[in-house]
Amino acid sequence: MIMSETLTDRGWGQGHYESLQRAVESHPNWTMLQPRENTASADAANAAQSYVDQDVDLIIGAGNEFASDWKDVIESAADGNPNVHFLLTNTNPMDELADYTTLANVETVLPNFIQIGALAGVIAGLMTNSNSIGFIAGMKLPSSTAKYAAYLAAAQKVNPQVTGMYNFDAGFTDSAFGANLTNQWIASNNVDVMWGDASGVDNGARQALEQAGAETHFDIAQPIDIVGDSEPTVIASTVLDWMIAQVLDEVEAGTFGNGEVITASMDNGGVSLGKFSDKVPADVQEKIEEYEDQISAGTFLTDDEVSAIEQTL
Repeated sequence: MIMSETLTDRGWGQGHYESLQRAVESHPNWTMLQPRENTASADAANAAQSYVDQDVDLIIGAGNEFASDWKDVIESAADGNPNVHFLLTNTNPMDELADYTTLANVETVLPNFIQIGALAGVIAGLMTNSNSIGFIAGMKLPSSTAKYAAYLAAAQKVNPQVTGMYNFDAGFTDSAFGANLTNQWIASNNVDVMWGDASGVDNGARQALEQAGAETHFDIAQPIDIVGDSEPTVIASTVLDWMIAQVLDEVEAGTFGNGEVITASMDNGGVSLGKFSDKVPADVQEKIEEYEDQISAGTFLTDDEVSAIEQTL
């Protein structure tokens, strides 16, 4: 696996690493090589080629930033190393792989962004006291705008007084940026619940929330479950599994490839909620669980409700 983050960022990179660990643990015939961390775009193709040269069975790109960087490597491997398979996460092949000449050895994983955002949104809408919630993304990606739109739509559905603050340009590593931005929003808009899509930047947001008061300012983590004493502001987590176990099954069965898209959703365990903090009252937890069922069934939010917000971004 190749990633632009680290294995211990308590966000995107760690979420991918833990998904891969779980998959390999359930597939004893597979061996995981040490993932490549902190991979810059300029180095991404060489990193992938080094694994191709080892004739590995599967190379995972942890994010759509690798889609353009790996084009030549993937196309060359389809001819010279056809047993090497490539999985790109968070990647829509219709948009981001449209210029590839072959997808014979490629698949992608796309989470159900509406479900993820809606889960975070109902928690935020029920837990905010100020009716002001925030969201930070590393980049303005289709995944991030969809998540935020569902997040705000869901929060307003359970609490019509809610307003939202957002930033889509935070990057993924600068925790100080997350802290400064969250402090600004607390001061200017009294934001008291945050949800992030920016890995290391989210750690800074949590620091700012803690300084403002961990009993009144809350964070919803993503994409791993980090509720616990070491994270006093985290009241819940939206959790992603990148369906790598399914990918390993497909490689073994010889059915992997042709640009197929695996959807990670609440139906197959790809999207879920982690533990609740004790700061979430029991009656609120019961309400959230009721909304979970509606979100999973697709009856909680309409496409129009989400689209109305996304079109303003």
